[in-house]
Amino acid sequence: MMSFSIIGYPLASTLSPTFYNHLFKLLGIKAHYTVLRPSEKNLTDVARKLREGQLNGINITLPYKSLFMEYLDEIAPDASPVGAVNCVTVNQTLLIGHNTDVTGILCALQQHSLQIGGGMVLLLGAGGAARAAMVALLKSNVNQIHVAGRTATAVTEFVNEFRKISKHTTIKERQLGPELNTSAYNLLINATPVGMWPDTEDSPLQRDQLHREQVIFDLVYNPEETLLIRWALDTGCDTISGIDMFIGQGLASLDHWFPNTLYTPAGTLNPAINLNALKKVLRSALVNPSLGLGAIPKAGDPV
Repeated sequence: MMSFSIIGYPLASTLSPTFYNHLFKLLGIKAHYTVLRPSEKNLTDVARKLREGQLNGINITLPYKSLFMEYLDEIAPDASPVGAVNCVTVNQTLLIGHNTDVTGILCALQQHSLQIGGGMVLLLGAGGAARAAMVALLKSNVNQIHVAGRTATAVTEFVNEFRKISKHTTIKERQLGPELNTSAYNLLINATPVGMWPDTEDSPLQRDQLHREQVIFDLVYNPEETLLIRWALDTGCDTISGIDMFIGQGLASLDHWFPNTLYTPAGTLNPAINLNALKKVLRSALVNPSLGLGAIPKAGDPV
């Protein structure tokens, strides 16, 4: 039985075990997926278990998407521009870091048939998720991207870094707060954890900062309908849930671990996988968060 895990600290909730264990069963893969919550000093143990075959692959979430890079032997091209990894594969004893968040964001935009090339986007956040969103937006040839966050210095560093690699997109920084005028933006992306369970009554924006005919994309998936999304729906905005991004990045991780399994030779998704049915499974786990979590070690324990 192969073994896969997600690592983070503290990791209060995650849909990853539900998602992967369900897909392993559907696809007839003899593997099991669990949750690990190592402290930073125990990341060495995670890397050792990967090299020794006790773990066959991992996903990585906050706060280790950048920290775990020092334990890797190779950074894949999909992760290099992001500067963070969320998926690790093992080639013999070599650890290779990938970033599937960019793919997940692009998949979510495509699922909603959203064409954002040439538009103007407000990106909230300057962390790992925001980095993936920025790379996805640059790939989509957005005309202007404005970045706002709670920490001005972090936003400045973030903007300056991506200005260096942006060829055609104008990138500017904005101050996040109630006075921020958002009326000019076609798309607003929340790449912060604000609104995530258990702080579900928080929002990075105020209700009156949302405008009809905007698209609001919240990368938070737990809850699926965040306060920001609820306000957006009330305002008449189109919305994109973090569930769509979660599924896209998760399928991309599975494709890294098990090549030639997820897609048919014609390039279509394996017929065993029904995306709508998969969403129902994930939504059930959000209602019943104990479903599929597997063994969760005590936070900070050795792994």
